[in-house]
Amino acid sequence: MDGWILSLLALGLWLYGLYLALTRTKSLTAKGVAVAGLAGLAFAFWGPDFEVRVGLAPDAGFAYTLEKEEALPQLEAIEIAATNALVVVRPGPGRLRVSYQARTERALARMRPDLAVEEGKLRFWDHRQPKGTLYRIELALPEPVVARVSVTNGELKAEDRLKSLVFSATNGEVDLKDYRPTGATVINATNGKVVLSGFAPEGPTRIDLTNGDVEVRAERPLRIKARVTNGSVHLPGKSLGGAGGVEVTYGPEQAPLLSVHILNGKLQYLEESP
Repeated sequence: MDGWILSLLALGLWLYGLYLALTRTKSLTAKGVAVAGLAGLAFAFWGPDFEVRVGLAPDAGFAYTLEKEEALPQLEAIEIAATNALVVVRPGPGRLRVSYQARTERALARMRPDLAVEEGKLRFWDHRQPKGTLYRIELALPEPVVARVSVTNGELKAEDRLKSLVFSATNGEVDLKDYRPTGATVINATNGKVVLSGFAPEGPTRIDLTNGDVEVRAERPLRIKARVTNGSVHLPGKSLGGAGGVEVTYGPEQAPLLSVHILNGKLQYLEESP
């Protein structure tokens, strides 16, 4: 009997959502269980505390957006793999917001990543993302975490919330502010830019970049080992470049190691007072 009641309730909510879509209603919000109709398509989500909005997205080129937001337990690690994804990590009270954006209703309906939080790890994984879609993943975390992020056509922005990072991307950018990792950092990117500001690592850092620039503003002296095949290296008081490439070692031997390899691009390294 309970099953019939739930089925009728779900059908009623679906029909109501369809009515809203057909009458050009731009958004629908709900708590607990939300079902929204988009020209005959239904979206269902179960969770302790979240909102769903369906309608016109603020970003140009994306006609439809769907958002999920909920509280998070204390995390130790983040693991994300997606195509066309923007990942933002900031200090905060422990919240997750995921925005699904698409150019068509059909593409939005097909966006179904594996999203789970278990044993202190948040896992976001999508192997079959449709074309013309975008994920925006925003985390507000009370404590720094270990992050492993892999994206194609994506970007990572973070502010002092990562203990260590492994980032790999094709057409991806990294922007880390006040980044003070206690562990190792590894960044592998093709066609992008890497910016580390307020950088004060305790462990080693390795950056491998094809086609792009690396900008590092360090709050403590670092041991630099850099190799640029086609491009230049800019260090305090000196700039190096040439047809045969540049390979340079700089800084005190006891300092944390920053190893940079760029195929086409430049390295800009500055030391600033905290």
